[in-house]
Amino acid sequence: MLDKVMTLLRQANVNIQSQGVEEVAIYCPFHRNTDTPSCYVNTKTGLWQCFNPSCNAKGNFRQLHRKLLNEDVVERETVNPDTLRYKLLKGLISEHEVFEISIDELKVDYETTDKLSTLTERGFEIDTLKYFEVCFSEKKNRVVIPVRDSNYKLVAMIGRAVLKDQEPRYLYSRGFKRAKVLFNLCNAKRYDSVVVTEGSLDAIKIHQAGFPNVVATLGSAVSDEQFRLLSRYFDEIIIFPDKDDAGEAMRCSIIDRCRGKKVRWARCPEGRGDPGDMTAAEISEAINDSKITLTLRR
Repeated sequence: MLDKVMTLLRQANVNIQSQGVEEVAIYCPFHRNTDTPSCYVNTKTGLWQCFNPSCNAKGNFRQLHRKLLNEDVVERETVNPDTLRYKLLKGLISEHEVFEISIDELKVDYETTDKLSTLTERGFEIDTLKYFEVCFSEKKNRVVIPVRDSNYKLVAMIGRAVLKDQEPRYLYSRGFKRAKVLFNLCNAKRYDSVVVTEGSLDAIKIHQAGFPNVVATLGSAVSDEQFRLLSRYFDEIIIFPDKDDAGEAMRCSIIDRCRGKKVRWARCPEGRGDPGDMTAAEISEAINDSKITLTLRR
């Protein structure tokens, strides 16, 4: 992938600032960018993103190729087995990525939405699912949600059931330490304020409602490492828990542990159990009208 990335950037006359072991820093070609190299391309996966808040362009190698040269990548029967795209399409894994979800094939056809109907029927938009790389496992009959760390590295996958009687409801990558990660931190960390919710789908729905500064703890229990990440990156914390006892415990825990921060509490309205079941208007109203809870430093 390194050769492909460098060839593409040179072919498109992109201003390359520096080349590291796994990343290339470039001056983003998609906005006026003459001061700093705000765009980074991963030379192993082909994933790229501009970190300028006014731009925030991102995507995979195919999308970068299309944007720069206005043409698609020509790949016939062979695809580089080292790329993330190949692993997502074929379900293969490297020796460092052993998944509990044994995926033979992941469907990423966003033109035909029947496989993702369990989400679209709940109000999730296709563009939002594309943004979060949500795909589908035919073998397990589950929606699959990739999980990335703060540096955009793929660290796990979540397999969510699509049938009411399908158990367990969620499957996670074998060995995945959820307590070490905040879902979507890689995108939310550029903001001073953050919305904290429990599930990945809750975070995705909140993002869709216009709040990209959202993370999920992937459970109601918040670990010491997750508290450290919240404290490191954010000055204001808006807690948006599920409407149950576990969600209440999560809210109290964050208020107690995040002393010195400005803490707010967004509540689900009557008839809604979690943000994933709410409309964009309901989410916006809950966050904008959230109760302010001031905490003092000890």
